Amino acid sequence: MSGTPAPVPLPRDERLELANRLYREYHARCFWHSPRDLVITEELIPLVVNGLRAHGGRRGFILSGKLRPREATRRTSEGGPRECR
Repeated sequence: MSGTPAPVPLPRDERLELANRLYREYHARCFWHSPRDLVITEELIPLVVNGLRAHGGRRGFILSGKLRPREATRRTSEGGPRECR
């Protein structure tokens, strides 16, 4: 193992705040095709997660884990089947 702990998902409000901050921070690298002043809502968090995972480098990939809802993290950490995509 790498010694880096898995990110812990945040509560909804903190997740939205982080998603908006990361969208702006990574706009030129990951979200250049979207408006710079786009307000990230709960429905748009998957857009941010996918962009960070695909184009955000190691740091963006790791930070995208904090944007996952708590339920999704619990399901995969409780021994459910995992896929490598």
